[in-house]
Amino acid sequence: MEHSFETGYPEHDRDGVIFLQVCGVEEIFSKRAKNFFFDEETQVAVFRVDGALYAVSNICPHQHAPVICEGYVEDLTVTCPLHGWMYSLQTGKALGGGGKLKTYRVFEEGGQVYLEKPRPVEPNWKLW
Repeated sequence: MEHSFETGYPEHDRDGVIFLQVCGVEEIFSKRAKNFFFDEETQVAVFRVDGALYAVSNICPHQHAPVICEGYVEDLTVTCPLHGWMYSLQTGKALGGGGKLKTYRVFEEGGQVYLEKPRPVEPNWKLW
């Protein structure tokens, strides 16, 4: 069951996709993440690597923990600090494993960072 939620961020339509104006560009540091919390299951970590922005779910699928924003960044990967799973920031795929982080489109324009509006996630554990 899908539900909607209010984000509190200004919304902008770009080519039929809704983006949220989430912060100023100066708030996203190189090889660090900023976490955007929408609800318990919907969190997005935005990273800057070599000047480019990447956005992935902050919830690690291995232990369902909101820790990706605290991970170690090397090249275009982030390593979960709990158990060392490594994910591609470009695709969200786990390297050497079967898990995957949801990815989101993100861009900067006019000194602002715009993030694809996430859809609320119904956790798998609630479906059992």
